[in-house]
Amino acid sequence: MAKGDPLLVLKNLRAYYPSKKGLVRAVDDVSLEVREGECVGLLGESGSGKSSMAIAIMGLFDKVARFSAGSSNDPELRRAFSKGLPGSTDLPGVRGKIIFRGKDLTTLAQEELIAIRGRELSLIPQGLGHALNPQHSIGHQTAEPIEVHDENFRLIELKRKVLEYLGLVQLADANLRFVLDPGSFSGGESQRILIAMALIAGPYLVIADEPTSALDVTVQRQIMNVLKMIRDDFDVSLLLISHDAGVVAEMADRVAVMYAGKIVEYANAIDIFHEPKHPYTQGLMSSFPTIAMMQMRAGKKPRLRGIPGDPPDLTDIPSGCAFHPRCQYVVDICKTEVPEYREVKPDYFIRCHRWGDIEKE
Repeated sequence: MAKGDPLLVLKNLRAYYPSKKGLVRAVDDVSLEVREGECVGLLGESGSGKSSMAIAIMGLFDKVARFSAGSSNDPELRRAFSKGLPGSTDLPGVRGKIIFRGKDLTTLAQEELIAIRGRELSLIPQGLGHALNPQHSIGHQTAEPIEVHDENFRLIELKRKVLEYLGLVQLADANLRFVLDPGSFSGGESQRILIAMALIAGPYLVIADEPTSALDVTVQRQIMNVLKMIRDDFDVSLLLISHDAGVVAEMADRVAVMYAGKIVEYANAIDIFHEPKHPYTQGLMSSFPTIAMMQMRAGKKPRLRGIPGDPPDLTDIPSGCAFHPRCQYVVDICKTEVPEYREVKPDYFIRCHRWGDIEKE
């Protein structure tokens, strides 16, 4: 594939799972594209479905959702995963297309997914506390993606490769500490180890799920520098998931804004941050006036204001446009009809009834 060709294409992706309150529509009719050599930022509030999208792309959503349902004491909830909830025509699980390097991952057998996962497509997971196995050394865990896909790798070569990648992510004293267990490392060091694990097998696409969350500001900056190095120096595409608009503004070529399981705006990063068209995106930009964003909005007077109300419960999404209870531009059609996801100019997609009427901020 040449630089700029589509690497990952999501078409009408849905990822639902059952809960005691009802069917959770975590990802609902999402279409998205990541191209060769680019960084796409996925931005939205916590609970908007970003992480569910990541595990759906990795082919792990059904397993996680089944575990959630199976751990419940409610037999109806466990049965719901395969049969759906009473009175609902929607089924739990993943629907739609996830096309990666020309293959639809939703149609592949588990063995074929395992052959791709970690080698061609990798994930830097959210949640440092449980992402690493406390019973194995970080050297052993960093080597795992190679060992799974290449049993003939010699031990001395494997060790050299592990030390090379732990050095690339700037883990201090990697040659001495690679035999230690994860409990010996700080949060920032653990994040570096996870990044090395994601890169070591040479993937085409890395999904980074909230890579700077739960870290202090100084360590966040260090991790951002590592991610920039990956973006600039490695032949790899990035899908960067974050609720932090500043992180996305600094890294992404294009940005997809997610709300209540749907993409509401998707465009070039400069367009998104300089002149957003969707009311939700406008609210996000006004809520996070970081230095990077203010540079992108040069010449415009920043105004700090929040978005009224709370994100919706994904088991009980409002009718029509899910954002309408919080939107200052709401009209009657917004309350009754789901807006179409449409391309309003080349490479600019939006889901809003009134995008052309709203006064530009």
